[in-house]
Amino acid sequence: MKLNNPLRRSMLGATLALLTLLAACGGGGGSSDTDSTPTGSTPPPATANFTLALSAPKALILQGTSVTLDATVTRSAGFTGAVALAVTGLPTGVSASVVTIESGATTKQITLTADATAPHSLPTEASVKGSSGSASAQQAITVTVRGVAGALDTSFAASGRQITPVGVTDDYANAMVIQPDGRILVGGYSNGTSTDFALVRYLRDGGLDPSFGTAGKVTTAIGTSTDVANAIALQADGKILLAGSTVVEAKGKSFAVARYNADGSLDAGFGSGGKVVTSFGSQSDEAFAMVAQPDGKIVVGGHTKSVDRGVDFALARYNSDGSLDAGFGTGGKVVTAIVGLDGRDSVYALALQTIAGQTHIVAVGGEGDFVVTRYKPNGDVDPAFGIGARLDGFFGSIIGAARAVMVTPDNRIVIAGHTMHDHAVVQLTESGQRDPAFGGGTGFVITRVSSINWNEATAITQQADGKLVVAGWVYAGNGSSGDFVLMRLGSDGMLDAGFGNAGIVITAVAPGLKDDGARAVALQVDDRIPTVRSIVAGSANDANYDFALTRYWH
Repeated sequence: MKLNNPLRRSMLGATLALLTLLAACGGGGGSSDTDSTPTGSTPPPATANFTLALSAPKALILQGTSVTLDATVTRSAGFTGAVALAVTGLPTGVSASVVTIESGATTKQITLTADATAPHSLPTEASVKGSSGSASAQQAITVTVRGVAGALDTSFAASGRQITPVGVTDDYANAMVIQPDGRILVGGYSNGTSTDFALVRYLRDGGLDPSFGTAGKVTTAIGTSTDVANAIALQADGKILLAGSTVVEAKGKSFAVARYNADGSLDAGFGSGGKVVTSFGSQSDEAFAMVAQPDGKIVVGGHTKSVDRGVDFALARYNSDGSLDAGFGTGGKVVTAIVGLDGRDSVYALALQTIAGQTHIVAVGGEGDFVVTRYKPNGDVDPAFGIGARLDGFFGSIIGAARAVMVTPDNRIVIAGHTMHDHAVVQLTESGQRDPAFGGGTGFVITRVSSINWNEATAITQQADGKLVVAGWVYAGNGSSGDFVLMRLGSDGMLDAGFGNAGIVITAVAPGLKDDGARAVALQVDDRIPTVRSIVAGSANDANYDFALTRYWH
């Protein structure tokens, strides 16, 4: 057939155009996997929506006060409507303001208010939800109710107190360290069929850690008789050290050190099956203090007794495997006589101080008065320290002792203990002189926690702002039943009026008039909330003495 006229040519062109279009669509009228929109059509409009953001992911609210946070809406796809905000999951006693971000506005404040009687809370995951018609968005926020500085943190364990029996009779907690993850390690000794080293680990909010030892507890027999742990240290690799004394037949006590893996099992790579026993002579030796050096070496301090010298400062330094360090003193041991034959020179606390790039050891203790000595890295007494290489007779007292020591970031030495049964804190310059910036120029402060009875400081630590936190005990009333004491001083040594009752907090841990005694204090950092709290460890007596912990707000 010939296509001679215009009509036939027009029909053929239309047919060819239709075939070309079908081929482009996949042929046979089928749909393409890559493009289902006909050429020249408009995509469907985006769904109107918005997102929600908060100015802070955490809120810490003091009882009886409020905090505010900004809620910001970012609208999209032409959405212009108002957004209503609601907060759910708040701790008991906390309420939130009713807020609507109106059309045309983007940000509005939400007010969270804690009742005056709202209970202290653990960090609680709450949610802020924004709604507008069928559109919604939400953001999480962690909310915590706190008490005033110095208040017992009742969110910790049972009403701020954790009392833990370890053995079948009396258990005494003497030392504590807090792991970087906030878990709490407490060392001491327990009494059952024998007296053994005791180590307990708690979760950061006071519960026993089920992943450690047996339900959070470990007991270790060092010898066959009496084993008492007085000091604890945490190594950089997470291993745990306990130091104290064990009874050795014929001579009495000797230094004892045990090292544990992170799960509470003894470290077979340390000493003999995880244990080391060290004697200085033929008479009794006791260890009360320990510090782990950055190079992995371990220094243990206490005293040794001899017929010709009485009771003297004694230090032993160990390599990381538990062997004595031959480069320290004589075969790893140092003995220093301080006050003479009739005096008792006991090291009760140790700290490390860096001088000209070298690690020195500061040892404090004494009985009757404060005694302080600094040792060079090789164990020699440092003649550049204090007056005549040591500081003794500080208060001129016959009753007293230095029980704790720390070195500040600016290399000052702060010592806590008691003189004549009153809390005493001393601050020295780097070289061991009384620091005139402390205690109104005297370099020391004495605090009578009780005007009519005994009180002694046993532990000290320092906040990032320079304030000092001191723990100890006080006899209640006219009796001999002790209570925990926590005290906060400014960097100048003056009591901090913004903490507790004019700087002092007294806590009866055991029921009624039964005895409590605090032996250790440490700061607990909690990444869930923007605050640091104090943990105090010691013992409390009910039917028996048990490990006891308390936590306080800062």
